[in-house]
Amino acid sequence: MQRQDPELPVSARRVIVGVNNTGASTVVADERAVPSTRLPNGILLQEVWQQRDIPAMPDDRPEPDWTLGPAAPTEGAVVRILTVPAANGDGPAEPDLHTDPSLHVITMLSGELIVLLEDGEVTLGVGDSVVLRDSMHDLRNVQPRPATFVYTSFPLTKRE
Repeated sequence: MQRQDPELPVSARRVIVGVNNTGASTVVADERAVPSTRLPNGILLQEVWQQRDIPAMPDDRPEPDWTLGPAAPTEGAVVRILTVPAANGDGPAEPDLHTDPSLHVITMLSGELIVLLEDGEVTLGVGDSVVLRDSMHDLRNVQPRPATFVYTSFPLTKRE
């Protein structure tokens, strides 16, 4: 396996497996270029998978026109790769603590990320994960190289 330069964002490849006309598992799509967006703050967001409805159906496919931007879905789920640019040396801006009624699972692929909370913070390195459940948070990269992570988000509903 060829390692990618840690200074460059991860280039997402999406392989979708389904079944052929005889019912055997097979690759139905193999795409190197997944939909991506560069946000105003410099974060690169790559859409690996979008699920409009849960539970998923065997023939569901991503919908190219269904673009959520950085917000978590109010229905369905998303799987994304995000790359936060390297710190620029100006020092961290004021925290932008925010939340939404979602369950987020973040798993680090490269670099280091600080998760700021209302009461403390946690630093994540390669292979570390954090689960945020409708929690006030902000994400920071204070390192001199990009931080890349897989971000999965599901909407939360209150149990009655």
